[in-house]
Amino acid sequence: MITFFFRTTAILLTCSAPLFASVPAAPSAEQRLQVKLDALFDQPTFRGSDVVRTPELLATPKQVSAVCDNPTLTVAGNDSRLTGKRTVIARCGNRKHFLPVLIHATGTWWVASQSLPGGAIVQRSDIEPQSGSLDNLPAGVIFNPDEIIGQRLTRAISAGKPLLQNQLRQQWRLHAGQQVDLITVGNGFRIRGQGKALNNAAVNDMLKVQTANGQTLSGKVAHDGQVEIFFQQ
Repeated sequence: MITFFFRTTAILLTCSAPLFASVPAAPSAEQRLQVKLDALFDQPTFRGSDVVRTPELLATPKQVSAVCDNPTLTVAGNDSRLTGKRTVIARCGNRKHFLPVLIHATGTWWVASQSLPGGAIVQRSDIEPQSGSLDNLPAGVIFNPDEIIGQRLTRAISAGKPLLQNQLRQQWRLHAGQQVDLITVGNGFRIRGQGKALNNAAVNDMLKVQTANGQTLSGKVAHDGQVEIFFQQ
């Protein structure tokens, strides 16, 4: 009987062990906050870019433990920097908790493929992409090549250096009063025509045009100077 008792007990312990081992531990307060921080910064930053931002929570255990289980998070201030130290506000009802975080980022930016003189109009062959950490890059780095091509440099740029927003002067691609080619695109059709520009516009700007019958339309300026009008039914 004693042998049977021990054997039965051993079987029960063996069968029940995986049951207890399979129960996952509840996430800690810091883990819950990190999930919410990741969601807060996991939003498109620049259209057409591959920038990914990763927040690192710098708050002390005491600061974290004071926050409720399901806070509403917002970023304090209007700081537009991609990386660096920021303050996140965790709102729990009427109470606010201020949490320090450090933002890291990776992505693809554009650099000069060769040395470019000041005053030059940037061509596609003048720039090339470079990917990696954005943490130590200067402010104003450009992620969309369309914002560079066709613009005039305000200063000389060395090969391999990133092009910055304050180094470019906007160039008008089309001028008010100029005859322009129109391309109207819709569901299953593409119509070409002509019209008159009613304002100055750079590449990717919206331009108002007047058609031959006097109708006023708005379209987007392409690199080749054509105006694309998207017709929605």
